Amino acid sequence: MSQDQTQDSLAKLAAAESAGKISRSAATNIRAWLSEPPFVAYRPKLVEDIQAGQFKILDDAFYATLEFGTGGRRGKMYPVGTNVLNMRTMSESARGLADYVTARKGASALRSCVIARDSRHNSPEFATQCARVLVAAGFKIYLFREMRSTPLLSTAVRYLKCDAGIMITASHNPPSDNGFKCYAATGGQVVPPDDAGIIACVKALSDQEIPEADYDQSIANGSIVLVGAEIDDVYINAVVGVSVSEERDLGIVYTPMHGVGETSVAAALLKAGFGRLNILASQRTPDGDFPNIPGHVSNPEIPKTLFASIEEAKTTSADLVLASDPDADRIGVGLPVTGDPKGDWTTLDGNQIGALLAAFVIEETKAAGKLTPKDYIVTTLVTSQMAKAIAAKHGVHTEDDLLVGFKWIGQRIDQVGPANFLFGFEESHGYMKGTHARDKDAAAAALLFAELAAKVKSRGQTVLEYLDGLYLQVGYFGESLINKTMEGREGAAQIQKLMAAFRTEPPKTIAGLAVTKVHDYQTHEVRNLVDGTKTPLPAPSGDLMIFQLDAPGVRFAARPSGTEPKIKFYLFDRGETIGISASGLAEVKAQTKARLDQMSADIEKYVAKILQAS
Repeated sequence: MSQDQTQDSLAKLAAAESAGKISRSAATNIRAWLSEPPFVAYRPKLVEDIQAGQFKILDDAFYATLEFGTGGRRGKMYPVGTNVLNMRTMSESARGLADYVTARKGASALRSCVIARDSRHNSPEFATQCARVLVAAGFKIYLFREMRSTPLLSTAVRYLKCDAGIMITASHNPPSDNGFKCYAATGGQVVPPDDAGIIACVKALSDQEIPEADYDQSIANGSIVLVGAEIDDVYINAVVGVSVSEERDLGIVYTPMHGVGETSVAAALLKAGFGRLNILASQRTPDGDFPNIPGHVSNPEIPKTLFASIEEAKTTSADLVLASDPDADRIGVGLPVTGDPKGDWTTLDGNQIGALLAAFVIEETKAAGKLTPKDYIVTTLVTSQMAKAIAAKHGVHTEDDLLVGFKWIGQRIDQVGPANFLFGFEESHGYMKGTHARDKDAAAAALLFAELAAKVKSRGQTVLEYLDGLYLQVGYFGESLINKTMEGREGAAQIQKLMAAFRTEPPKTIAGLAVTKVHDYQTHEVRNLVDGTKTPLPAPSGDLMIFQLDAPGVRFAARPSGTEPKIKFYLFDRGETIGISASGLAEVKAQTKARLDQMSADIEKYVAKILQAS
């Protein structure tokens, strides 16, 4: 790269900044990459983009530094940039983690990290790069030879007694994305103050050379140890160990959605004795493009991603459809409505799956004579209250004052004690049982749901009938979710604008009901929107608001996503079922749905109004 080319690029960058084609922050970061020694290898691509006038792409790539969110660092991949994932930002992430651990343990202490990756593009290269950087920082590395699941990585951190873990994945994000998921020695995702400490170390490296060890030499001298089957055995045995029922008469269609789930979900189901397992051929091959998934987004929260599996289940007369996302930590569920595989099918949302599994685990544990007064389940502040109501009927405590993100569930298990932990879940299709890991686990969840489906089948009942029975016991809980995707610098500004509006001038009514209170976990206060009074709100601390409406059980929450360019709204309603017959439940469901639909429409209208305002 000649000096003339660099100078010409700097001149074009200055002109673009003056014309408002690129932000000041992005231009500042680009100048550093054009002039400072650590970025020499990236300069040809950067100059190429500047010469081609790709300032929108460069602005999104450079306007900020990619932060740690609820699951670490996650975002688009691009060869150059501070706000995207590439070999440089991965190196900074790995070295930042290494520097933080070293500062806490000391440079003379033994330090180790285990690294795994999924089926996404660049995941093998990113995993190897992280290993090389960590070895250069004095770490011993355990590196999985082949792609593996996120919960297996969590298990490996604990089993190998490592100081940290790295999972290269972007979970269910689009093919353009990847991520650096960071784990503490507990096997849980990093939490404060560790997450802030790591990102501070990462930022300190922004203009520094980052040493890298030679990969082959590191293998030869034992600094990198390749692992695989020996950890698989530990993990699969632990998953099978969370079993609560011996019923196995069930036909299952399972899709790994082009991810790693065959190594975990399928392996666990087969070992547990579910022999009638059909792995969907069209979505079986690991592929970072997710070619046979609608929209190429392998997210089991989206019903249409299960449609191909449902068609296979109809053809083969299977009883259940199970799906997992690319890194196999979330599940989706499809069911025949009447129990007849040839008839209509439906999918369940994350709250329904969680409530079903919580009830099943509690009931089976109680039937086995193992339920104790100290047992507890864990959910979050934006998860359905149904599981809490079910738990209370059985004398089981619920820990539910947690922010969104499974790292908080993992942390709470260690705080309260793993001995009496029964089950944990969040509404975004993440579930956990057992103490082998500290993260959501598609294999454990799939095994439990298969056992639930087989159990109710053995007594001539459908899963939906079992769910209705729970509604009649504790009330009908309805939920809905609004996802607003807003990408890039402009999108981030829009999300901030919306959160500020909801914080300072929230809507006065939603679905004909007065908005009476807001629990604001950023300002740590409960504001009465009727009389203007305020009361303190203790921890947790995060950018989350929960709005109460003037009817029992009706509320909604607003928060920006920590892992995706989205703002999310969570809607909740509850219909009373005391004295209601099974036939009357349909009317309660319809009334609740109508109100949730109106809530959704009113929130969408308010959002549009705010975004249209100058």
